[in-house]
Amino acid sequence: MLVFITALFPEAAAVIAAFSLKKSVSGGSFTLYERDDRSFCLLVTGAGKLNAAIAVTEYLSLSSSSATDVFCNLGICGTAAALPRGSGFLCVSITDLASHKTIYPEVYGHPFREALLATSDTPVTGQTEPSAPGIPAPTRLPQLFDMEAYGVAAALFHQIPPSRYFFYKVVSDFCDGAFPSVEEVTALLQPHLPALSSFLQEAAEQLSGQAPHRPSRAAETAKVLSCRYPFSATMKHRLLQLLTYAELAGIQTEDTLSAYADGEKPASKKTALTLLNDLEELLRSPGACGSVPSPAPSLAGKKLLQPFRHIYVERGAERSPAALRLYERFPDASFIPIDHYKDIFNRSRQNLFMQETGPSLILAVNRGSLFYPGAPVCQSFDEEHFLYTSCVMNCLYDCDYCYLQGMYPSGNIVVFVNLEDYFAELDRLLSGHPVYLCCSYDSDLAALNGIFPHAEAFCRYAAGHPGLRLELRTKGAPLPLIRKLPPAGNVIFAFTLSPQELITRYEHYTPSLKARLTAAKEAAARGFSLRLCFDPLLDVPEAERLYSEMLEQVFSVLSPEEIADISLGVFRLSSGYLKQLRKAKPSCAFSFYPYELTDGVCHYRQERCSFLLATVKEALHRHGIADEKIFIWTPDGSGKGDSPC
Repeated sequence: MLVFITALFPEAAAVIAAFSLKKSVSGGSFTLYERDDRSFCLLVTGAGKLNAAIAVTEYLSLSSSSATDVFCNLGICGTAAALPRGSGFLCVSITDLASHKTIYPEVYGHPFREALLATSDTPVTGQTEPSAPGIPAPTRLPQLFDMEAYGVAAALFHQIPPSRYFFYKVVSDFCDGAFPSVEEVTALLQPHLPALSSFLQEAAEQLSGQAPHRPSRAAETAKVLSCRYPFSATMKHRLLQLLTYAELAGIQTEDTLSAYADGEKPASKKTALTLLNDLEELLRSPGACGSVPSPAPSLAGKKLLQPFRHIYVERGAERSPAALRLYERFPDASFIPIDHYKDIFNRSRQNLFMQETGPSLILAVNRGSLFYPGAPVCQSFDEEHFLYTSCVMNCLYDCDYCYLQGMYPSGNIVVFVNLEDYFAELDRLLSGHPVYLCCSYDSDLAALNGIFPHAEAFCRYAAGHPGLRLELRTKGAPLPLIRKLPPAGNVIFAFTLSPQELITRYEHYTPSLKARLTAAKEAAARGFSLRLCFDPLLDVPEAERLYSEMLEQVFSVLSPEEIADISLGVFRLSSGYLKQLRKAKPSCAFSFYPYELTDGVCHYRQERCSFLLATVKEALHRHGIADEKIFIWTPDGSGKGDSPC
């Protein structure tokens, strides 16, 4: 259902006439109009921010509002900008001029012009307009003013995802005290309703159809078994997880469950536990373990990546060199001022599916820690002073198994623009001891270098500081970056490689294996250290064949002499990240596999880890790679060059 929200009856009159609405509820704090088929609804709140907030809050508490409803605050507004009267705008930020708090709707894929909207407790005039928050000139977005929107936004904010509410405003005056008549208000809104309602209906359909859901068959089977056996709450959760994985991975469980489904087994907790253990043993067996045939349907038809329609800029970062480059690079993007990157990046109920195909960019200043000790799940390569940095958070690529989706609440990308602070801190660290630094763990800096040259800046810094060993890890094929950098042996280009079949299925938007190998060959030829990372190894059907064929392709391009070292590691993820990954991607089998847990890290069982690692290691030996060049991550920390686990 589409729920329009207006403050005044002249605004409502346009909606009532356009959609043949009839009064449904009158009294209390709002008036409600509905269409006979209940596909459209109109909420009239009364004038002012407080009235709007009360009315919307009461409506949400009393109505049987669906989780798929879409809300649109529609109304007139004022502006001091040189805009034609009757111009319509979709608003990308809603600021309260009294508190200077801002709420940001999550807006994608629309045909309208965009604007910043501020709500005032009194009509804004030429004398009061300067009280609006300062807006960086390069935003190129007009500033609009009304008296209700922030009240609507504040009421929706805590209950409705930001991708399900919109604010559409039509210019009616120019902050000069000349307000339109009742008839003029209705006439100003009427021409906008056909295109607006069409967009809102399309958005509602898209939002309702895009969210992934757990397989229904798994839930139904779990329900039937739970009625028969006395599972505890924890056991029910484990049962649903196992059945979900089986369905997503295409593993047949009927034979295993048939002995329990016929009612011949005693209905005891001991039997219930035996059922869980038998099911888990089936799913972990070599013939079934990790058998992920293809991405889930909701992930298979991914759109072409269309990034950076919206670029959020922290106050203080708007005049940075990175920001100034982006103003020129993306002339059609909306630059939206924000107080802190977490206002966008850390907000709740974000639409990760939308963000995957059209991420926004957030420019910020890192005022916290700049470097961190290497994590236990990462290779240390026998380096004593192993650090990593997150000058960029999140990645353009979208790999189904990526830990970033469990680590971050957002699919948007944060770029910290104060690189000079990073290099000053590195100067201080290097004055005391050598440093081994990984600068591309929480993003793929090489893939993003054409947009903001952080990777290039770190590589050039390393070239002038021999006490620094810099690893730049990538799933990309960054030939332009490699060719423009001065050769430096202390810069390690680390290419993560996977069989092409797995790249196609699970590593969305990434270059092919062939393209990565071409770039790796170029990096070695130009004098950079070359590291190959077969990490994570995935336990999928025919893993031995897939990885053996991949290595044949690798060594048809690269010689052992060109490779400085090789990193091996099985798929692993911290238990906390895995929990979040299940929420982010409930249609992805990697989220539900019955992993073992060692010191907070989820991984395949030991024998499967050993099999995968041995398979690849033996193939590397056949191609002339010596043991001293191979670094291995294992769950028990027994691999050469491991960090302690």
